[in-house]
Amino acid sequence: ELIHSDLCGPMENLSIGGNKYFLTLLDDFSRYVFVYALKEKNQVAKQLREFCAMVERQTGSKVKVFRTDNGTEYCNREVESFFKDNGITHQKSTRYTPQQNGRAERVQRTLVEKARSMIADADLGKEFWAEAVSAAAYLVNRSPSRVLGGKTPYELWFKEKPDLSNLRVFGCEAWVHIPKEKRKK
Repeated sequence: ELIHSDLCGPMENLSIGGNKYFLTLLDDFSRYVFVYALKEKNQVAKQLREFCAMVERQTGSKVKVFRTDNGTEYCNREVESFFKDNGITHQKSTRYTPQQNGRAERVQRTLVEKARSMIADADLGKEFWAEAVSAAAYLVNRSPSRVLGGKTPYELWFKEKPDLSNLRVFGCEAWVHIPKEKRKK
């Protein structure tokens, strides 16, 4: 398993959850993209550990290679130690050569562009960027791709077709259903 990763930020505005960054992790085979909003760069190491454990639980496979840039969030003792202890090869792009981590860079650009459009269309404030990026990733993972032979990243990752019946327009009015037994009179 090869994972392409990049950190985006700090963003212009804090998210409503107080986040400044988002981490993208892209599976090379399925093109499934995982997105995590983070308050600080130093949260990347913990998120990578949790991500690798989740991948192993969901797929039964271990992450073998991480491809990243040379950012300090990846090139530090904690992350390098985690990679070494888990037999993960860390492929780092050459400094000032973002093209070498092109898949991660491209997916981030796609997510940011979609998020901007969704925020503008919903007439929401910029502080909703984390929710919009998450929604964009949700849509990308459920969208067919020619590169994947017309399949979706979701299909290749979970080995089943995605259920699209729950899709709604980003930012639309919504209500929470509270079951009768939980309602107060």
